[in-house]
Amino acid sequence: MRTFFKPFATALGLTIAAAALPALAETPMIRTVDGVATYPEGYQGTPVRAADEDPFLSPTNSALILIDYQPPILAGVRNIDHEELMNNTTGLIKTAVIYDIPIIFSHVAVGLSGYDPMIEELRELAPNAVFVDRTNVNAWEEPEFVAAIEATGRTKLIMGGLWTDVCLAYPAIEAEAAGYDVYVPEDAVGSITQLSHDNGMRRMIGAGVEPITWNVVPAELQRDHARADKLQAVTRVFMEHLFKVDPDTTW
Repeated sequence: MRTFFKPFATALGLTIAAAALPALAETPMIRTVDGVATYPEGYQGTPVRAADEDPFLSPTNSALILIDYQPPILAGVRNIDHEELMNNTTGLIKTAVIYDIPIIFSHVAVGLSGYDPMIEELRELAPNAVFVDRTNVNAWEEPEFVAAIEATGRTKLIMGGLWTDVCLAYPAIEAEAAGYDVYVPEDAVGSITQLSHDNGMRRMIGAGVEPITWNVVPAELQRDHARADKLQAVTRVFMEHLFKVDPDTTW
């Protein structure tokens, strides 16, 4: 048996290796010499991973959902400086627009009670975002909200909201239970006390939600410095909203 299978396995291995050669040739081998790598002309980085095989946030598998960023609700946030929260949320929205990922904004009780709508400064950053006005505290109990998320076709949801332990926690927990991967940029959300924020985060993490910081989103969506088409725009976001320096200066 061994004498039969050994040459067969060898031949099969050579056939598989030969079949793989064209695919390998399509991806240039980059090597570092003396600490410096050189690249072929027009090199645009490593191949983009398929949306359903990528464990990280990507422009083809993600959507941004922001809930209840309204003036009276922001006024109740006490665990994070409002200017910092607005800066971080602005960076998130700008990033989503750069990479053309679906954006859903939702505010509560605007049509029902004349409640102040989403902060205009944030809303203007994404004029093409889908808007859902709700009556439910838990956005997931609003059919229009769930339908808007389903319509994106995305499985990874970057979800922020005010307040952490209420209007964010409820739909984030529900989305995880429904099979979505939910990522909460913790420095772009807030609540009435540090305790309420922390309790909301613990509750979501216990349900499977992944806590991140907002700067993870542009880093993960860009992924490769050689992908030049979005690099300049996202670098400006990093400089202006993360490092807080003049984005027109040299990196």
